[in-house]
Amino acid sequence: MAALVLRIKFPPTYPLIYKTLRVDANFTVAEAVKYIADAVNVQNLLAGSEGLFVPDEKKWLDDDQPLSSYESLQDVEHIEFRDKKDKPGPSPSDKEERCCTII
Repeated sequence: MAALVLRIKFPPTYPLIYKTLRVDANFTVAEAVKYIADAVNVQNLLAGSEGLFVPDEKKWLDDDQPLSSYESLQDVEHIEFRDKKDKPGPSPSDKEERCCTII
């Protein structure tokens, strides 16, 4: 079994922020999402549309592709476990400045 060690960032509504897990590289992205949810005991928080997002590349991983097909996963700082419905908005890890007007 080839394994990837992934640092995973979770949404703010989850009970943890980051978790480093060893994940089977032969898992498809969909299988990895289920495995990650089981490993950190957040199955009850799943909306059914979660996926894995690579903020360094600003791209979603395809559900039916094995993790091993993404060579860059070994080099990224972290990946994000989040709802694909968040797709249009910026990644929470984007380094762009966010501010508001304070009056």
